[in-house]
Amino acid sequence: MVGAEARAVDSEARLRDFVSDAAHELRTPVTGIRAAAEHVLRTDPPREEREQVLVDLIREAQRAGRLVDDLLLMARIDRGLALVTGPVDLRSVAEEVARSPRPGPAVVRVAGGPVVAAADRDRVVQVLGNLVDNAVQAGARQVELRSSYDGDAAVVEVVDDGPGIPAADHERVFDRLVRLDPARERRAGGSGLGLSIARGLARAHGGELVCREPAGGAGTRMRLTLPAGATEDGPVGAATTPRG
Repeated sequence: MVGAEARAVDSEARLRDFVSDAAHELRTPVTGIRAAAEHVLRTDPPREEREQVLVDLIREAQRAGRLVDDLLLMARIDRGLALVTGPVDLRSVAEEVARSPRPGPAVVRVAGGPVVAAADRDRVVQVLGNLVDNAVQAGARQVELRSSYDGDAAVVEVVDDGPGIPAADHERVFDRLVRLDPARERRAGGSGLGLSIARGLARAHGGELVCREPAGGAGTRMRLTLPAGATEDGPVGAATTPRG
């Protein structure tokens, strides 16, 4: 009974902290929206300046909208997100994510062979997209998505040459609204929920997302594991699994 009460108190405290953090994150774009609107109304600036202020207003509104969307998605994940699962080739998904346009000079490559997972394709695209975007925002110039099998699990590793994540923060980086480099993600317009959402979606599939030390110790290595799916030759299992 004491243990249950302690868990309930801890859960309530974490909820209060999360709500407080979410309110704090929303305050910044909302303040920007209000300041921009008041500036236009009170000063009636020249056309060029007014257009720039309106662009800033739209940008802040988009930031607030992304945060609200991410908060709602986290709530759906917590309640039990409905997935539309089927055989998904993770190599194909990785190629789709690599082709997606993104700002900056980063090069995104794909390695490994076809790997079939039992998954919701759209959600896997979202997970890998979040991981690649996070790497690029951190300053990575090279990102590689590597598909393989590991026993009865389908795996995609997202490896980059960015500044890396200290070993002590390999778990903390998945906490909600945590920014190891606050300035970086705020400049990029992130909500601080990308990695939390990615892990939540992985676990909703019965899989996992972890941060591991990269070979050589440089950069970051994110490892997504999902249940292996069925191919035309039948289910993939530990006995018949090809190694990537």
